[in-house]
Amino acid sequence: MAFGLGRLGWPPAVFWAASPREIAAALQAHRPAGLGQAPGRSVIEALMAAHPDHPTGPASNPSSEVLHAR
Repeated sequence: MAFGLGRLGWPPAVFWAASPREIAAALQAHRPAGLGQAPGRSVIEALMAAHPDHPTGPASNPSSEVLHAR
């Protein structure tokens, strides 16, 4: 919304009537030159392996800490 209403200066009626494809085209036109592509699957998988959402081990189980604190 900030891009369409702010940077592009589209009135609300124009912004809300725009299709996702039109908004994507407007974003692409304002994208800085030389900006890279999204990372590929292998890069994402490597990042996920290096930084898991749920670490393993006793410290990752908050209920065990509560039981030991009593």
